[in-house]
Amino acid sequence: MAGLFRRFIFVPSNNPITMKHIGIIGAGLSGLATAKAFLRQGYRVTVIEKAKAIGGVWELSRSYLGVATQTTRDEYAFSDFPMPSSYPQWPTGAQVQRYLEDYAAYFNVTPHIRFQTTVTHLEYQDGLWQMDVYDAVNDETATLLFDYVAVCTGTFHKPHLPAFKGMDTFTGRILHSSQVNDPAILEHQSVAVVGFAKSATDIATLAADLGRECHLLYRKAQWKVPRFFGNLVNMRYLLFSRFSEAFFNAPYKTPFQKFLHSAGRPMVWAQWRGLELLLKKQFKLKACGMVPQHRIEDQISCSLGVAPEGFYEKVKSGQIRAQQTEIDRIDGPAVHLVNGNVIHPDVIVCGTGFSQSLPFLEAKYRDVLLGPGGGYRLFRNILHPQVPQLAFIGFNSSLFTTLTSEIAANWFVRYVEGTLQLPAAAEIQRDITYMQDWRYSGRPIAAEFSGTCVAPFNFMHLDQLMRDMGLPVTATRWMPYEFFKPINPKDYRILLQRATKKVPVPPKPVQRTADIIR
Repeated sequence: MAGLFRRFIFVPSNNPITMKHIGIIGAGLSGLATAKAFLRQGYRVTVIEKAKAIGGVWELSRSYLGVATQTTRDEYAFSDFPMPSSYPQWPTGAQVQRYLEDYAAYFNVTPHIRFQTTVTHLEYQDGLWQMDVYDAVNDETATLLFDYVAVCTGTFHKPHLPAFKGMDTFTGRILHSSQVNDPAILEHQSVAVVGFAKSATDIATLAADLGRECHLLYRKAQWKVPRFFGNLVNMRYLLFSRFSEAFFNAPYKTPFQKFLHSAGRPMVWAQWRGLELLLKKQFKLKACGMVPQHRIEDQISCSLGVAPEGFYEKVKSGQIRAQQTEIDRIDGPAVHLVNGNVIHPDVIVCGTGFSQSLPFLEAKYRDVLLGPGGGYRLFRNILHPQVPQLAFIGFNSSLFTTLTSEIAANWFVRYVEGTLQLPAAAEIQRDITYMQDWRYSGRPIAAEFSGTCVAPFNFMHLDQLMRDMGLPVTATRWMPYEFFKPINPKDYRILLQRATKKVPVPPKPVQRTADIIR
């Protein structure tokens, strides 16, 4: 039974900044960046986190075995808090978790977090957001009042587990990939992995070594990229520059992009076909029977997977028994496949992604925010003008979400301060509608994750946010250099200082952790 109902109401001070109370839902990387940005400007902040620790998708209870970043430690870092140089180029999940803990401690965010607390309802009344929460530690409910709320639940909000026919009769275990956090789950087991996304191929590669046998069941082969193209060139140089971004058909084009996608189309075609040829050769995709049937440029987004080391080799050798099929039904220990085959796994692991939802938000605003097909209707992937004092940080996910979330958090601070340089309300509405239509008709892959992914148009999105804040979009004036160099979060540290002039409380020093193994 729930404990005594308590109502928390903040007491305004005489300071026009600190009297504003900012509520933040989620203590993953987006929530931490948002809390830091507002605390640095002197606002009162409360972060609500349902887990026992910070980290979001990187929190240990949600991280699967062997998880690592898709991008290097230099790209997957905040602008003013680099990852330790002792970390490997692609840090492990445990190392990212520790990095986020260090970040929260350094910028004094941790004391403002209420752990094991769940938001049950969020309603706008009389100019304030009323947030009902349940505190699992004290078995108490409470209502908190906020001037502004930032929803930072992110792309990986709710694990999606398919409803297989007859799954209730299965004699083994059916798990989501996020639940595979103990080697004992895979050791000496017959494992069937469903999917072809990052988590699915990561776990299949691991299960091939730990398990008795490993099956991989997938609907269609997807393009994956190596950490080093041709075993020589770091992926950052081919995928994370303004030059590489120009080869995608963007919703808003620069003059160079307009040229490329008109008179320069043969060059664009040659670029992508050449990349496909390189991947086919490097991964031996024909020998694996895994040549994708779609163009690589139509797939590259937040779901772009970095190939696990040894994955394609294990498929080619048969150590991973890959079948392009689906589960038709389950009958006790037998799993019947659409292609007519039958397997008898001990464990079924579903690398089938996550879904996004807002079950706590009052219906009238949820209906405004969600368009046809469940996609979010947000300006700059952050807010809707008809939903007052509410923002979404981290709903602009990218291949380096630390940076895109950090810039979005600073953008929201300026929005609260009233200093953004935004278009007129009618133009904002037109932009929301245009982007929604473009996601579903112009680039269907952009509708994945409910439209919350800005990749591969990372620079386009960052430039929009920086211009809205009245800030430069590049760290130097040497445009050839800026055009070809990979993204570097450090470039934005000095630029953002112009948007965060007030630092009422200096950050608390924290001992940085080197290599962490858990």
